[in-house]
Amino acid sequence: MERTLRYDHYKVLGVPRDADTRSIKRAYRERVKQWHPDRNESSQAAEVFHALHEAYATLSDAESRADYDERLRFYREAGHAIPPQRTSFYTRHPRMPVEDPRPAKGSDRLAFKGLHLTGLLFGILLVLGICTGCAFLGWPVYTLFFILPGLAIIPDSIAGLRMR
Repeated sequence: MERTLRYDHYKVLGVPRDADTRSIKRAYRERVKQWHPDRNESSQAAEVFHALHEAYATLSDAESRADYDERLRFYREAGHAIPPQRTSFYTRHPRMPVEDPRPAKGSDRLAFKGLHLTGLLFGILLVLGICTGCAFLGWPVYTLFFILPGLAIIPDSIAGLRMR
């Protein structure tokens, strides 16, 4: 059963890859004191505490550490990025990995632009259609209330299309 790597255990503990067991234990104890849910009221404290425990359990056992290092080497050779589990957790702790800032490529980018273009067209047609119905087809004025979704979609779609 192959588990995916959610984050780098070495970065979670803030130790180098060649750290000895003593350094790993020291780093673990320091961070656990800081992130224990009983001492830290942050909403991410339990998540960080769990990540710290998982990292320590993996790196403190020689066999599981060797297995982890092999999987980590495979990910790096294959060009995989280790995706963050949650961005808020990683941006609040300075030694944690952050999201990959590279823009989407190829078909992902085309799908992103297409989605925003579709939203823009939908919003414009919704607003124009309801306004036309009220002005020329005798629809009651209260139906103008239904243009609000279109008015909310249009600026978001324009912002999405402007993104690089």
